[in-house]
Formats: sequence, structure tokens, C-alpha cells
Amino acid sequence: MSKIKLGLVIAKPEDIISELEKYVASDEADLLVFPEGYLKSEYLDQAKQIAKTHKKWIVTGMDDKRLKNKKLESGIVIDPSGKIVGEHQKTSITQWEIDHGFKRGNSVKALKTSLGVFGFAICYEIHFPEVTRILALQGVDIIFNPIGTGMWHEEQFKQWNAVAKTRASENRAFVVGCSHYNDAIPIAYAYAPTGECLVSARDTNRLISVVLDLDKYKTDKHFKERRPELYSLLTKK
Repeated sequence: MSKIKLGLVIAKPEDIISELEKYVASDEADLLVFPEGYLKSEYLDQAKQIAKTHKKWIVTGMDDKRLKNKKLESGIVIDPSGKIVGEHQKTSITQWEIDHGFKRGNSVKALKTSLGVFGFAICYEIHFPEVTRILALQGVDIIFNPIGTGMWHEEQFKQWNAVAKTRASENRAFVVGCSHYNDAIPIAYAYAPTGECLVSARDTNRLISVVLDLDKYKTDKHFKERRPELYSLLTKK
């Protein structure tokens, strides 16, 4: 499938399953994207059943307590059969998350699916260019950026869009993301591999649909000009 009918959901976090059911049942999208931490791991089986019932893809951030004594921020990909076909644990976490008991993930790996190659940069992971570049070197088509809150001020809203645009164009991949609907500035966006803005929305509780044409934006990634032998400083603590 070269074209993906994607839905970015700026969702209310109060009633997770009913909101999930409402948006996944919509005819506006075949793949639904939800914010960081939107799903709770105790509701994961219900989310899998919703995906299976409506034959839709669900990509969501999840507060993950599946492992005993280890709390993670995860990104989950559920296919239309209700199966988890990929996941990622957030590798760079904030001091707030550390203070609230979250642990870091230790892997950056692209996820091969029947729709294409997916990758996660969860919330502020998008500000670490190494994360998205590693995904790009693995052939990623779409980088998902589920966002945990919203934008706290206008400057952050502009900055986040600028970073997303840059990550898309420098890695020649789609970069898409959305936040919760709350008292900050809600945000949803999609940038093409050229850096073209396909959609940028704010201040709304709704599903924003956009079509990602994977074939249209097949471009040279220019990675053959990289000089990895000069970049060792990046891996030093």
C-alpha cells in the first residue's frame, strides 16, 4: 500500500476506551495515531480488540507497566488483526519522568510492517537528532512522534513544528505527531520527506486526517555522503 489514510487524534484523556472506540470506528482513517501515554497498559487487550473489530491500525503512546517494578513510556503498533507488530520504549526521558518512576528504554529500532517501515521518537525524543537518524539509516518511512502534553506557549509550538519539519527533510521520512487535548496548546502535524507541511493543527479535540503517499516522496537520502568515521564524539558520554 503506497498511500496511507492516516488520522491524527488530539484526544481527551479522561475516558480512554470510549474515545479510542469512537475514533477507530471512524471512516476518516485506516491508521489512527494517539498521543504519548494515551493508552494504559491495563487497557491494551481492549485496544487490540477494538483494532480487530474495526480492522484498523492503531499507533499509540502507552504508560507501560507490563514489566514488574519497571514503568516505561512505550509506543505500540497494533495491526488490523489485533496483533502488536512493533513497539518502542522511550530512550531519553525528562527529569519529571525520572522523578515519577519511569525508566529509559535501551534500543532504537525501526519496525517493519506490511504498510511500511515505522519508527518512534516519543515526545521529546524528536529533539535528539541521533534517534531519527538511526531510524532513517534503517530505512524508516514514517516516524511517529506521540506527544505527552501540548505546547506550553507559542514559541514552543513554533519550535516543535520547526524540529519536525527538519527531522522529516534531513532524514527523508514522513514525521507525524499529535498531543492530548488539555490546558496547554494541543498540536497535530504531518511533514513530508521533503519538509513540506501536509497539516499543522492546534486548539481542537478531533481527528485530523491526512494521506501519506509513500511512493510520491521516494527521494535520495544522500546518506552515502555521510562520514561516520568523523562522528565518534557523538557516542562519547
